[in-house]
Amino acid sequence: MLLLALSFSSICFGQEEREEEMEQESEGRHSVAFVLGHARIGQGRDAEGNKQFTSVPSFAIDYNYWFSEVYSLGLHTDFLNENFFIETEDEGQLIERERPIAPAVMGTYKPGEHWSFGLGFGGEFAKGGETYFVTRFAIEYGVEIRNGWEVLGSLTQDFRAKAYNVTSLGIGIEKRFGK
Repeated sequence: MLLLALSFSSICFGQEEREEEMEQESEGRHSVAFVLGHARIGQGRDAEGNKQFTSVPSFAIDYNYWFSEVYSLGLHTDFLNENFFIETEDEGQLIERERPIAPAVMGTYKPGEHWSFGLGFGGEFAKGGETYFVTRFAIEYGVEIRNGWEVLGSLTQDFRAKAYNVTSLGIGIEKRFGK
């Protein structure tokens, strides 16, 4: 009789633990991150058209909806915070980009506790300039502080079709919330 009572109680407690795990998994489905960084422009030029190492300050605002603890879909928007010159790949002409904004729809895969990998597509828009198609790859390493807050480091590589490439290195903070 004692054995039957103990096994029944362990089944009940096991069921409660599984329900708590499912509730925790469904919490924090939304996340918003703010990332400060520097962006290196691959085809940077000075005003006369000479090659130069071009690095501009940048920041990003990232939103994700987590379908599970492993997969998310979101909108990651990068803001390059200076004007700069580039030489296009196909025509070789010199173009000034005025504080471009590059939103991309990103799919993220987080195989473990800290690392996440993203792939996405979007566009780059600049005042008075051409719009470019963007393919973005991202790698992030995050460490949870507490209560859904996380500090993260990010490395992203953007390929602008027939234009130029941008490599960004940043550090940020993220908050997970909602159900």
